[in-house]
Amino acid sequence: MNEKKNLTTKETFDLAVKKHQNNYFQIAEKLYKEILKTNPDQFESNFALGTLLTQTKRFNLAKPFIQKAIQINPNYAAAHSNLGYIQRELGEQQKAISSYQKAIQISPNDASAYNNLAIMFRELGELQKAINCYEKAIQINPDNISVINGLSGIFKLIQLDNITKTNSTSLKNLFLFLFRRNDISHTDIFSNAKLLLFIGENDNQVQQIVDSDSLLLKNKIIQNLSKEELFLLMLQKSLIKDRLLEKILTKIRQEILSNLIKSNKDALKVKFEFLISLAEQCFLNEYCFVQSKKEIGSIKQLRDSIENEKEINEIRIAILGCYIPLNTSKIIGKKLLNYKSENNLFNDLISLQIREPLKEKELLNSIKSFDNFSDSVSKKVRKQYEENPYPRWRFSYRKSTSNPLVIINNQIKPNKIELNDKFNNPNILIAGCGTGKHIATAEQYLNANILGVDLSLRSLAYAKRKTEESGFKNIEFLHADILQLRNLNRKFDIIECLGTLHHMKDPLAGLKVLLDLLEPHGFLKLGLYSEISRQHIVKAREFIKKKKFKNTIEDIRNFRESIVKEKNDQLFQKIFNIRDFYSTSMARDLMFHVQEHRFTIPEISKMLKNLNLEFLGFTNLLINTKFSKFFPNDKKNISLDNWNQFEISNPDTFSNMYQFWVRKIQKI
Repeated sequence: MNEKKNLTTKETFDLAVKKHQNNYFQIAEKLYKEILKTNPDQFESNFALGTLLTQTKRFNLAKPFIQKAIQINPNYAAAHSNLGYIQRELGEQQKAISSYQKAIQISPNDASAYNNLAIMFRELGELQKAINCYEKAIQINPDNISVINGLSGIFKLIQLDNITKTNSTSLKNLFLFLFRRNDISHTDIFSNAKLLLFIGENDNQVQQIVDSDSLLLKNKIIQNLSKEELFLLMLQKSLIKDRLLEKILTKIRQEILSNLIKSNKDALKVKFEFLISLAEQCFLNEYCFVQSKKEIGSIKQLRDSIENEKEINEIRIAILGCYIPLNTSKIIGKKLLNYKSENNLFNDLISLQIREPLKEKELLNSIKSFDNFSDSVSKKVRKQYEENPYPRWRFSYRKSTSNPLVIINNQIKPNKIELNDKFNNPNILIAGCGTGKHIATAEQYLNANILGVDLSLRSLAYAKRKTEESGFKNIEFLHADILQLRNLNRKFDIIECLGTLHHMKDPLAGLKVLLDLLEPHGFLKLGLYSEISRQHIVKAREFIKKKKFKNTIEDIRNFRESIVKEKNDQLFQKIFNIRDFYSTSMARDLMFHVQEHRFTIPEISKMLKNLNLEFLGFTNLLINTKFSKFFPNDKKNISLDNWNQFEISNPDTFSNMYQFWVRKIQKI
């Protein structure tokens, strides 16, 4: 600090702000405090120091500085917002609401203030008030990332049960706003969006229509559905994870193909945008809808016919794209590669089914590879993901970047780690990055350099295409087995390995390799299957083995249809609520995987103890909140004995997988 002793107050403040912005929190804090020693009533330093202490989760220390700033300048909206955040974190909910409302009163066109108030109402269970705040925030700034993600989050995590004709219009407008965008994960909000499709129609009425022998294309309800913009966007951008809608789409597709074969032109006057949207949905779910032998024969004839046609018939091509990927025919692919339609959605279909897969083939040779895979299980797993890169996805959330330690603290709340300056330019390893959706999430780490590693070269090509589309510049990819990373000769500040170790021959061996790559100060995020929460999948795997289903697309389709008929089996019924059931690569990963280990919390506890690792917390905030009510004395939510009791009492808690953070216990 000696070199700064002759700086003016303004120069010291400017230096502190620069250090603060670059995440040198400890230096910035010292500088702010240095100013306040001689100028205790300086507004800027009180506000900045309070903000820094808030960022570093020291809320009790932050509060008096923010209050002092408000005392000096009561009309500064950001100070009231910061105070509201502090009060929210300290459990002072009503005071937080008042502070947020004061911020809005001062700055009524601040979208962030409405976003903060929406979060508060959401946490209090006042969902309509939260949605109203998000709606207001969107009107002010429709591109605010926090608002978009917050609204998506509320529609993802909370079931909208009370949708009536009176509120359906405003809700539909919000869903249309989200589905028209390409910076969220649309499948996350599908379940609530589908509730808006049949307002005024009861489920039994729709089910009867589908189960009848009458043609769906002539039914008024189905005709209206095929013209509904929200439904078309859902087909284009999200998995249709609903058995009734899947049945409707399967039957409509069959009718359209039948009318084409019969040259019934009047019956083919279905909305063209619906037909293209259905083709995009079928490509997105990797053609998991069941196909009859008659359809398969007709599609082969249609493909041969289109290959021999000189003219481009867009309707026939769209119908073919509902059954097989257009890029599987080199002749059709070549015809359409540079084709330009007057219909933009048809051009999008060509990009999706022809240009994007071709781009991935071009990228294969640009990815560095360790090549020689010696582990027998790794070879089998690699083969699976080369055949079915996992998962196929179109869009994901755009994240605001933040200091990695702040992000980790938000995930392990109520536990927290101390911030330091070792993560200002972190090196990140995503071990088992698949097709890159995980990497899109890791982009939120500020100033990060990311290495994505995966067994599957095709998955990596998909990931590289998606990251290039997003404009990410800080990512490199490596085709390798985790066991080969011993030769990497690099260290990482953060390693994330979700859903990968449990597919290895020896998960512990893989974990040890990752720990060797982790810096002493680093953090490791793991995802492992739960033995307790996965009993329905265990039963499905037993059923697959008993019925001798193979991992071909035909047998995956047949398996899906078979368990639908097991209506009295409650474990099988649970599978229909899982997103992965509604896509071929996901269903294969979920139930047909060549290798699977499952864990219990006591096993994880023993493993962490043997490896000298500190458990920092599970990452699901809703689960953490529920756990806190069961074990209020476990202030940090880190007792794995308590978590074991909690899971036994709530066996579906980790139905996806355990996801948690650990770090090496430092030797004193």
